[in-house]
Amino acid sequence: MAKASSNRGNTRPMSGAGSMGTRLSPLILLSLLVFGAQSQAEESSEEPNSPWAFNLSLYTWISGLSGSFSAGPLSRSVDASFIDLAENSRRFPIGFMGRFEAHYERFGLYLDGNYISLAFDPKFQRFGSGVDSELGVMDYGLMYRLVGPTADEAPTLHGERRPNRLDVYAGARTLWLDNSFTLTAPGVGLSRTFAMDHAFTSPQIGGRFIVDITQDLFLLTDANLGGFGADGVSFTGGVLGMLGYRLNAGDLPLSIQAGYKALRYEVNGGERVPVRTRATLNGPFLGLTAYW
Repeated sequence: MAKASSNRGNTRPMSGAGSMGTRLSPLILLSLLVFGAQSQAEESSEEPNSPWAFNLSLYTWISGLSGSFSAGPLSRSVDASFIDLAENSRRFPIGFMGRFEAHYERFGLYLDGNYISLAFDPKFQRFGSGVDSELGVMDYGLMYRLVGPTADEAPTLHGERRPNRLDVYAGARTLWLDNSFTLTAPGVGLSRTFAMDHAFTSPQIGGRFIVDITQDLFLLTDANLGGFGADGVSFTGGVLGMLGYRLNAGDLPLSIQAGYKALRYEVNGGERVPVRTRATLNGPFLGLTAYW
């Protein structure tokens, strides 16, 4: 009987411990729920990076020119540096460029425009007004990033040296040519103007490579080609190399660039469009790009 009584006495502390464990369990569970909810709220408060990224560039191209321009039966050959063009042209021969890009993760689209206006003085002032030539180039298409960070990863690399980037693209190039020449007969009062204004569109493929030298200094190279005989364009191609430096204007990331650009096009309109133009434009440029 004493033994049985001893056993019953020993069970009381165990019952008390179990009762305390029962009372603590809801507190522990409540604490876990509170801390879990708080950590989830902190994670949800961090906004994910947008998969979209945009940039807009403005450039000034100081280009020389070599080639031939025709308007009907008349033509003019030119082989001149930018300084020569500035001295011999009735209009200051600066080219204006702009480029817009929109990226979604690894995919993107681009729109790149160039415009150059030239007005060559005639060899004989009494017999004509010379050759006026206006050139517009519009590149547009889709691109894909083969190597490098996607659009949503780029903001996390701000202030850091970024991995190398390789993009490939395919699209079209539209050339707009306006060549004109006015011939006059002194003393007779007769004049005749030969002019041709036409746009030519052909496919284009290319790629570009970007490498960071430091966290702010980067190098970009770009090359493309097209034409392939489509719409009277036997060939068109371009190369570009530039050095850029990143900076900020408040919260807006910017970059300034300096480089060299060359563009070649060969147009044989044939009987349908009497335009035959072969020209190479090349020279340095300065640019400014905004990112958001």
